[in-house]
Amino acid sequence: MRKKIVFVPITAGDLSDHQVGTDDVLTGLPNSTNVLYGDAGGNIADHAAGGNDTLTAQLTFDVPLSNSITVNMFGDAGGNLSDRARGGVDTLSAQITGLFSTPAVTITLNMYGDAGENISDHAVAGNDTLNVQSSPLSPGTTNVNTYGDAGGNMSDHAVGGNDTFNGQGVVDLRFYGDAGGNMSDHADGGNDSFTARNFESTNYFYGDSGGDMSGHASGGNDSFTVIALNPSNFFYGDAGGNMSDHAHGGNDTFNDSSVFNFRLGGSTFYGDAGGDMSGHAHGGNDTFLATTEFHNNPYRFYGDAGGNMGNQTVGGDDTFIGGGVFHDFRNAVTNQAYGDALTMSGNARGGNDTLIGGNDPTPPPAGAYESILIGDAQTMSGNACGGNDKLISGTGNDDMYGDAQVMLGNAEGGNDTFVFNFNNGHDKIEDFGQGVQGVPGPNCGIDQIDVTALGIHEFSQLNISAFDPTTRESTITFSPDNDVVVHSQVALTSHDFLFA
Repeated sequence: MRKKIVFVPITAGDLSDHQVGTDDVLTGLPNSTNVLYGDAGGNIADHAAGGNDTLTAQLTFDVPLSNSITVNMFGDAGGNLSDRARGGVDTLSAQITGLFSTPAVTITLNMYGDAGENISDHAVAGNDTLNVQSSPLSPGTTNVNTYGDAGGNMSDHAVGGNDTFNGQGVVDLRFYGDAGGNMSDHADGGNDSFTARNFESTNYFYGDSGGDMSGHASGGNDSFTVIALNPSNFFYGDAGGNMSDHAHGGNDTFNDSSVFNFRLGGSTFYGDAGGDMSGHAHGGNDTFLATTEFHNNPYRFYGDAGGNMGNQTVGGDDTFIGGGVFHDFRNAVTNQAYGDALTMSGNARGGNDTLIGGNDPTPPPAGAYESILIGDAQTMSGNACGGNDKLISGTGNDDMYGDAQVMLGNAEGGNDTFVFNFNNGHDKIEDFGQGVQGVPGPNCGIDQIDVTALGIHEFSQLNISAFDPTTRESTITFSPDNDVVVHSQVALTSHDFLFA
């Protein structure tokens, strides 16, 4: 016999046994500590479901305030979602306006699309929208934490919703696409969309988990967009912590369109994990597009892990596009990209990554580099193997490593391609591999220099200086102020090039 569905208005208790929350509209008391939940103050379990709710909070700081205000908003449950519970399609919005009249005030805003605590079993989160708009300029503190699905962990076969986050104004943001804690077992993250439009702010974006991902947990395909003035950004495509076991990252897209970026933090991008990858963890195919017009602090890009990739881990096929016009008043590196991780060890395998240097119409003299492009990792050791990467020079000066800055043990390089065009500045290839056994250089890597865009058809058209057997360097001059120093195993031959 089919269980009868019972619609239940907002309850301070639990929803269970096929109960369904009603579609409610709630508005918190202005300028006050509030707790708003769309369906249940407790848990939602069994086959119960949340309604499609709209929750709104408004704080206007043109009146005296207490020293501390906390607003908690739960789209469905203040507690857990478990069994086969389902979250509703909720909209949570908060608006912070005016000027602080009490300088010492601290505002904490927590928004949970589905559950304040954990989501487990076969529970499915809703496709929620979380909006934050803030305008005050104040010496006070505003803490904003938004969770697309769970404030805690996601486990078992829990499924995250496809959530949308919008942050605007003068406010620091923390966006968690699915779980504020860990994701484990067979939990799946949703395909989330993040947009921030703010000023002088520090933003943290976690595509799926603020903590670790383990078991067979899988990240969603998330998109991140920042259109801001002088922000400091930290992007984690999947996990803020580590990825282990058979966890798999999603295919994430980052677009930083900030107008200026002179803050000390710069922007840092982790395609999959902020920490380490171990076991059989696999990175997703991630893309980072930097379009900041002016910036003086580095973009740091790690295609897969900010720490070490070890064991049997595999990196995704990632893309870094370091666009923009650089005005580097301190002659500092403004792009630093690692195709896979900071370090690689064990039997880790790098992905086939594409790294594109940044653009500068007036690059500095030769020897000063604005972009450091590293196909795999800063250091590779053990039996780690690099991917077949493509490094494309921008109009700035690029320092290029197809594999790693340091190769140790039995680590092997991939077959990499270095691409050049007109107006590419003064570049250097640090580890050009030619597969020559017994000669120092990348192990087993056979690299090539692509000059097709320059219209060069044969080796005799190239202007190459004599090979120095001591430094193992020669210089290819394409045109005035467009050259590349190549550190190779032996003198360059026609086999080392891709011609038009």
